[in-house]
Order: sequence, then C-alpha cells, then structure tokens
Amino acid sequence: MRESTFIHRNKDKWERIENDPDPTETDLLAEDFVSLLNDVSYSKTHYPHSNLTVYLNKLASRLYNRLYFKSKNERNPFKEFWVEDFPSIIGKNIKVLYIASGLFLLFLSLGLACAYLEPSFIQGIMGEEYLSMTQDNIANGKPFGVYNDESKMKMFVRIFSNNVFVGLLIFTMGIFLGLGSIYLTLKNGVMIGAFFAIFIQNSLGIDAFFVIMLHGTFELMGLVLECMAGMLLGMSFLFPGTLKRKQAFVNGLKMSSKIYLGTLPFTFLAAVIESFVTYLGQEGLAKTSPFLIAFLSIVLLGSWIIVIWYFFFFSRKKASSYTDQSFFEKVYA
Repeated sequence: MRESTFIHRNKDKWERIENDPDPTETDLLAEDFVSLLNDVSYSKTHYPHSNLTVYLNKLASRLYNRLYFKSKNERNPFKEFWVEDFPSIIGKNIKVLYIASGLFLLFLSLGLACAYLEPSFIQGIMGEEYLSMTQDNIANGKPFGVYNDESKMKMFVRIFSNNVFVGLLIFTMGIFLGLGSIYLTLKNGVMIGAFFAIFIQNSLGIDAFFVIMLHGTFELMGLVLECMAGMLLGMSFLFPGTLKRKQAFVNGLKMSSKIYLGTLPFTFLAAVIESFVTYLGQEGLAKTSPFLIAFLSIVLLGSWIIVIWYFFFFSRKKASSYTDQSFFEKVYA
C-alpha cells in the first residue's frame, strides 16, 4: 500500500485520537491504543524512514500515558485489595494455609486430649479463678454467662484490642524462622481445646460449639491466617530461591504483612459478634428461644459460608488468574 493511501485511510482516526484529550471510556481508549500499535507496526515495516512513523510513535506514546494514568486513577484500592491482592496471596499459598489450619486443629485436639488425661490440666491452663467462674455459670444455668459479664462496648474494646495484639505477636514471631508463630498457635490451640473440654465434660459440647463458634469462626480463622503469615515470613528467609536472602525476606515481609492486614476486619467482626451477639445464647440451646436459635443459626452459618467460600474457593480461583510473573509484580510492587 502506498503511504498516501495508508494516511488517507487512517487520517480521521489519528486526528480523533490526537484531538480527544480525555476520552471517557477506558475500553475505547484501549481499543484505540491497540489499533494504533498495529498502525505503528505497519508503518515501521513499510515506511521505516518516514516522518509518518515518527508521528505515529509519538501518538502511541501519548495514548499509552493517558491510558495508564486513567486506569490508575480509576482503581479502587479498597476493592482491589479484597478482590485481587488478598485472595490471590492466600490462593497462591493455599498449601501453607492448609498446614496452618491442620496445625491449629492438631493443637486444639491436643488440649482436649490432655484435659481428659489429666484432671488438673484445665485449671493449669485456664487458671483456677476462670475455671471456678465457668463452673459456677454452668451450675446457675448460664454456662456461657462469661459473654454477658460487662458492658458491651467495654467488652468490644477489650476483646478487639487484645486480639489485634495477639495476632500481631503471632505474625511477627514468624521472624524466628516461622517457629515462633507455630509455638504461639500451639499455646492458643491448647488453651481453646481446654476451654471446650470444660463444657464437653458437662455434656454441653454441642452447645459450646454452637455458641462459641458464633464469634469463633472469624476469630479462629484470623488466628490461622496470622500463623500462616508468620510461617511465610520465616519461609521467605529459609527458602530464598533464586533471590538474595535479604530481598527474599523483604518480599516475604510485604506479602505476610498484607495477610495480617487482611485479618483485621475479621478480628473486628469477631469482636462485634462476641460482644453484642454471643451472649444471646448464654443459657445454652435448651433454654434459648426458637427465634433466637434461628437468628444465631443464621449468624453461624453465614460466618462459615463466608470463611469457606472466600479463603478456600474464591482465593484459589483468583490465584489461578495470575501467572507467577504477574502475581510477583502485583504483590511485591
């Protein structure tokens, strides 16, 4: 094709691109950019020394900058974190999540087993005062009365601040090759197992699971994720791969920090439920009204659906949409 013919066919498009400083449609902008790249390629092939090639190169460069900054300004960082960054990190490291979950369940089972094998174990773990209070609550017909012992807002602040601190400690202890995080998960898992054992020994195992897991679903998932973050932090130092150990550790710190930040809303929700909802089941299933049981069942079931779907299904689907290179650029940028 002669150069003049090529110019005549595309002149209107080039003028429109050049004279439209701020197109409203990003998709149209992207289409124009792809079309312009084809024109640049054709011009370079057939008219390599022409001023037309220089002009099209400059126009393509300007259009790229407009497309890049427009896309960047249209991003919603909050949405991008929850829909892209956080789930893709979880999905790419799903095996570590499985390991952290398995370790927690193992430690919880260990707490239950020790409580049965050694009668004084619960008192040693929970403390004599807390054990006596719980036993008194059971005797008084309010086995879960501990969730109704103080003002709701005061309880919320105490629980949320404590869980944030504990979670941060579990995560940061991963600096000790991940072993610190595993050790703290062991302590918490055994303690929770001992706590459940109190109710199981009083034939309130099902009640305990139902009531405690109202807030425990989010709270314990947060604990598992914090353990996962700490393990990844330690693994980044132990297994740097092709990177220098320092750079691998910095990358691991960035990734694990995002996991910890992702736990905070779940920690918040757990504190809200524990402070304002869990106490509704303080008398156990037998004495709680059917209406309240229905309401609490919705809360419990909803929590489980969110946790299972988001962390074990959606995260894997999201991770599969990224190549290793694109994931690396997104997470470590």
